[in-house]
Amino acid sequence: MKYNLITIVFILLNSTYLFSQENNVDSILKQYHKSKVDTTRIDLLIKIADNLEDENPEMAINYAKKELAVAQNLHDTHREVLLDIPIAESYARLGKIAESLTYLDSAYRKAAKFNYLPELGRIELNIGVAYADVGNEKLAVEYYLLGLNYFKKLNDTLYIIQSYVDLSDAYYHKNNPDSAIYYTSLAKPLSLKKENYEMSFIYINEAEAFFEKKIFTLAKEDALKSFDINKKLKDLYLLSGDYLLLGKIELTIGDLNDAKLLVYNGLDLAKKSNIRENLVDAYDLMSKVLEKQNNPTEALKFKNLYIAEKDSILSTINSNLSQAYEYEKKDEKLAELKSEKLQEDVELKKQRLINVITILILSLVVCITTYVVFSRIKLKKAKQEIENQNHELKNRNEQITLQAQNIEELNNIKDRLFSIISHDLRGPFNNLKGILALLVKGALSKERFELIVPELHKGVVSTFDLLENLLHWSKSQLKGFTVTPRNFDIRMLAEVQINLFEKQSSEKQIVIRNEITKGILVSADKDMIDVVLRNLVGNAIKFCHPNGLITISSIVEDKHIKVNVTDNGVGISEENIKNIFKVGNVYTTLGTNKEKGTGLGLMLCKEFIEKNNGKIGVVSIENEGSNFWFSLTIGS
Repeated sequence: MKYNLITIVFILLNSTYLFSQENNVDSILKQYHKSKVDTTRIDLLIKIADNLEDENPEMAINYAKKELAVAQNLHDTHREVLLDIPIAESYARLGKIAESLTYLDSAYRKAAKFNYLPELGRIELNIGVAYADVGNEKLAVEYYLLGLNYFKKLNDTLYIIQSYVDLSDAYYHKNNPDSAIYYTSLAKPLSLKKENYEMSFIYINEAEAFFEKKIFTLAKEDALKSFDINKKLKDLYLLSGDYLLLGKIELTIGDLNDAKLLVYNGLDLAKKSNIRENLVDAYDLMSKVLEKQNNPTEALKFKNLYIAEKDSILSTINSNLSQAYEYEKKDEKLAELKSEKLQEDVELKKQRLINVITILILSLVVCITTYVVFSRIKLKKAKQEIENQNHELKNRNEQITLQAQNIEELNNIKDRLFSIISHDLRGPFNNLKGILALLVKGALSKERFELIVPELHKGVVSTFDLLENLLHWSKSQLKGFTVTPRNFDIRMLAEVQINLFEKQSSEKQIVIRNEITKGILVSADKDMIDVVLRNLVGNAIKFCHPNGLITISSIVEDKHIKVNVTDNGVGISEENIKNIFKVGNVYTTLGTNKEKGTGLGLMLCKEFIEKNNGKIGVVSIENEGSNFWFSLTIGS
């Protein structure tokens, strides 16, 4: 949520320091009307300007403009600046950004000329707020930092806190929650009171940033702290924002009933205090809550309210941009009237005044030209920012499309896996069930049983391999699954696999040689690479002819080791090689002794090797053999 800190919270803080119950706005206004001294009237008005612009910005503008003319006649530049600033702030409160920027520009040029540091800092912050109000957070950050530099030079703690809070808000809206949290952490120790507007804004900005980072526990904790403060302060504006943030948190974590209650309270307060930006957030959140509660009719109703209110606010922002051009035209007409009057006065005055008038006219032209150029530069920057945002939106849409494709691909894999499970698990278990039934009935002779046992054993081994690979694959798809790299001896791991497959290799009289270079360590997740080697060696035995040869070798290439599992078996056709590692393709054929495969092994090998920053491939010639290889980083 966007809060205008310049015109709300810190004005209220300053009011607390400047006024007691006896010294309120009304009593000072009485002194103002009674005073006959110009400078005294100006100083009294400056003293209550902050409170006036908060309570009645239009009245503040009228009083300040009247005294500004007096200050200009007195050639009192400092008081001119002190009156320009509240006029600009009052226009900002009324949503007239163009007029606000015009007075800030005038104040800046005067303050810069005479080096009025406190006023320069306030002007920079106000310009930053104006840009934040129209959604240009990049320029807002630039001006906030300029203001912060002035206040650091002055050691002005209150405005330093204000700058930090404004920066945290801007960075949150720039989708940079880490920077937002950084600036709230700088503001916290400077805020002396524990329950005031300063801490309320610090907590709410920090809560928004934690929400963006999906740290919902800390977000809720900070939002509740802000809520407690604002409840004591009885500030409907800020309480509405607290309710909505808490509702958004509960909606995200799935507590729909609490979310609905909190959003409803936030909406109610937003309506009572006519907070348009809070109304937009409330309508949007309520539509999402109702949609999740399967109430599409009510959800659509609030969605339409959200769209209408948001369009209205966007229309206001566009109106602010067009006001700059209209204001320029009014300023030009005013300049023409003044010029005519000056020409009449010149005819009645001495020739000496002609030079003075000429200089004034030239100065006015320079000011108007400067303002026009400055406005065009700002509009150009705003246009560029909009183009950048559109480009970013296009990139996000492309990412969403890619994610949808990935999800569809994973669903296809899931369907294929369920098909494999239903077929490959059911077959062996049905065979086992049938044999056990025959044994129970005594219908199976000992000789027949001994003939069946080897085939039964092969089926059980194949089913176990399928379950093993399914287990590893399903674990790898879990969000909490992590790769844990460590250094280990790859030759020793290969030796473990050779021993593991000793029975199967002996049955087919296949020789397995371990020719991996001794003493080489690799850096990878040992359990994953164990699964990869087990699948590759198992496949090599399956597709080797009896009396065949399997070689496990290695080649060191720069900082990587390439491990080869080579056999002289049946090989793979070129057509099947193209699809063998493709995601979503489950490739399986019978071995040379009719051994069944799971179809998951190679897909699992590819995923595990890539998770360890390695590569995997195959070179094969049909009827001559295959060489499956993978590469890993050499360990220290």
